[in-house]
Amino acid sequence: MRKSIISLALAIGLAAPAFSAGLKLKPDAPGTYTVVRGDTLWSISGRYLSSPWKWPQLWRMNQSDIKNPHWIYPGDVLALDYVDGQPRLSLARGAQREVKLSPQARIEAQDLAVASIPASAIEPFLKRPLVVDMAQFMQAPKLIAGPEERISVTTGDRVYATGITEAGTWQAYRLGKPLLDPDSKQVLGIEATYSGDLVADKAQGEVQTLKVRNTSEEIMVGDRLMRAPRQNFNNYAPHPASAQMSGKVVSIYNGVDGAAQYSTIVLNLGSAQGVENGHVFGLFKKGRPLEIKDEQGKRTVALPAERAGNAFVYRVFDKVSYALVLDSTGPIYVGDGVASPEQE
Repeated sequence: MRKSIISLALAIGLAAPAFSAGLKLKPDAPGTYTVVRGDTLWSISGRYLSSPWKWPQLWRMNQSDIKNPHWIYPGDVLALDYVDGQPRLSLARGAQREVKLSPQARIEAQDLAVASIPASAIEPFLKRPLVVDMAQFMQAPKLIAGPEERISVTTGDRVYATGITEAGTWQAYRLGKPLLDPDSKQVLGIEATYSGDLVADKAQGEVQTLKVRNTSEEIMVGDRLMRAPRQNFNNYAPHPASAQMSGKVVSIYNGVDGAAQYSTIVLNLGSAQGVENGHVFGLFKKGRPLEIKDEQGKRTVALPAERAGNAFVYRVFDKVSYALVLDSTGPIYVGDGVASPEQE
């Protein structure tokens, strides 16, 4: 069966939008558009709007749509018209979707639905990385031995652990870097490094046996084990972060120096600040310091922050969230700002 991708439902928890300010279309917005495989909600939005996060307004999403959400599939024809002087996008009436299915495979509807953002860019992160509390992490089941007293293990090895409470798939982690607030230096969480998947056939006795299914990095004696989450792909509808939400980039995943398009960044905002999946943040490069000399003497000033792109939140923890850089005018660095995309 074809691997699941993140389905698109455009009406998750969105209140009725306001149109008083009007909605500006791009000059070359097409009257009709046929959805093709590889499209995303964000890329389709970009054909119509300079502000793709305003897509729900273009669709006129409201509370009734929440009960009967729109789904978009390759082959669907989108039609643009106007209602009360405001643009509206909808599925063209009478348009027949052309879908070619292989007779050897059963393809479910959610497998065909257009993803809100590139599924391949975030799928690995839906199960990892993991932001942990140190005390809770140290209480997790622990890998205590490998085969033949080896410290590191590989795919196919049988290993031994304590604390396993149920059969099934477990994931090995070890403590990684702390996520620090750029300003306060407060530890917002600790990023645990994923090592691989292991399977326990049963969970009996003081010591449990597992088999290594796959490895991402070396699995080592001493790694902590977490129950593998179920493959649960949520439907994300893009909506702007509120004007009250502002923060900074605290980390760039995989240790790269500067984030580019489709890089994952970590923000110092989480569920405690009201962040949720689907929130869109504008990215703002911090102004560099500049030494000047004028009538007041020599002094250092900071140049204004500049808008640098947009990021889409797809995984939220208590004090931090993970976001995908959807577009940027240049590298995004730790310490750069995030705020409502409607802020200039």
